[in-house]
Amino acid sequence: MKKLLLVITLFIFVTGCVGVGKNFQDVKKREIDSDPCKYERIKGPGAVERCEARVSAKGDPENSNNGLFDSMLDQLRAEGSLGSGQNVAVNKWLWNGSIETLQDFPLKIADAFGGMIETDWINNKDIPNQRCAIKVLIQSKELISNGVSANMICQSFDGKNWTLNNEDLSDANRDIENSILSLARKSFLTFAG
Repeated sequence: MKKLLLVITLFIFVTGCVGVGKNFQDVKKREIDSDPCKYERIKGPGAVERCEARVSAKGDPENSNNGLFDSMLDQLRAEGSLGSGQNVAVNKWLWNGSIETLQDFPLKIADAFGGMIETDWINNKDIPNQRCAIKVLIQSKELISNGVSANMICQSFDGKNWTLNNEDLSDANRDIENSILSLARKSFLTFAG
């Protein structure tokens, strides 16, 4: 009898949990649709400014169902560079500057075709209850100053959970971007002669 009761309880529990992930995704999509920069607000004013710039660059949502990433893919397909395996959609000098800037940190993602670099969590031995990660996005095929953006996030450990710090890291982000640009310019000038 206990086994039958256990099986019935498990069955009810499992069938009740089937749509949980989909419901969460629907709620998150509605939140992003109503306020596209909602999750950027906790990162500080610099992140909000970049998010609002991305949203305004996306265009009129009434006339297009494509997001920023979809429009970038469409542009690459139109240029014939997507799928050929030969052309990278990012500037090689910015890419090399980014890799050189982040070379001392463990990399989690390094996608040369998408222009995305992300470090694994960086821990400081002197501050054991804090960790940071750096995300770099190369957004241009040209060597231009706004062709790269860096975003550093830090978390603190409160004894149970890691929680996002609400400190303003815009100066650190700017320093990373400037380092990348400086190294990219130096490499370009060395190559150009």
